[in-house]
Amino acid sequence: MFEVKIGSAPISWDVLSFGGSKTSGLSFSQMLDGIAAAGYEGTEISTNGFFPADAESLRAELEKRNLTAASSYVALPLGEEGALDSMLEQVQTVGALLANFNVSEIIIAGNTMPSRLEVAGSVAADGSEGWTDAEWKRAANQLEAVATHCKEHFNLKTVFHHHTGTYVETPAEVERIMEMTEPELVGLCFDTGHYHYGGGDVVAATEQYADRIGYLHIKDVWPEKLEKVRRERIHMREAWAMDIFAELGRGAIDFPAFFDLLRTQAYQGWMIVEQDSVGRSQRDPNWSPVESARQSRDYLRKILQV
Repeated sequence: MFEVKIGSAPISWDVLSFGGSKTSGLSFSQMLDGIAAAGYEGTEISTNGFFPADAESLRAELEKRNLTAASSYVALPLGEEGALDSMLEQVQTVGALLANFNVSEIIIAGNTMPSRLEVAGSVAADGSEGWTDAEWKRAANQLEAVATHCKEHFNLKTVFHHHTGTYVETPAEVERIMEMTEPELVGLCFDTGHYHYGGGDVVAATEQYADRIGYLHIKDVWPEKLEKVRRERIHMREAWAMDIFAELGRGAIDFPAFFDLLRTQAYQGWMIVEQDSVGRSQRDPNWSPVESARQSRDYLRKILQV
């Protein structure tokens, strides 16, 4: 049996997990009600002000709906000189929240950067649009320092999230950060949609990083829209406004092969359906986050029998 936990992420409900922002108009209770109604086991949580700040209040709301806290996503200014202290303060706050729940991982990513938002999906292969060697070394050291802090203070394993619009987007960049960090400290939060968007082969990467993948974000990508993004070099925020991510099974990613490989690898852990839907509720009054989430959940039942 495939022992995975199927969760939802707030961004699938047009609720951002950073910056204290939300664009959906949904209340916290409405979002949790929808996650439960769509058939998910849990959700990622946040200190962004949308979720209750008090851990016991949050626990009560989750338990009321038979939901579990999965993890939290934290974007940090990796590679920036002199930024480590502020990074540790940020993860301290999130780690303190996660420590109240039976959570195993904390998700760490780099910040999106203006220059990379402009070329997301079309990053130059020669590395000219990325970090310098000195910045790579600094970023890797900072990431390991954050991971050590989370492990020692909260018994949390750090899983690194590659992300479009950041300095770790392309397959080569993902490979480099994995090579520069210790596996016992830094695992991989593998995101199928972002990896495909960045030019990668999802199935090949799942095989390549079998020993590092400790957490999954799964999303699909509309192939025609991504082709347009690359052809016209469309800014990442505009691509998100095109609703470039599809419900599972409707886009370009070979999920049956991906899931078969995960079974072979005996993956156990969270599989978070994270369909980035930033601002979609404002653009499309007919869009239903519950129905969208339910479609993806039904697809997983059909393909995975979970």
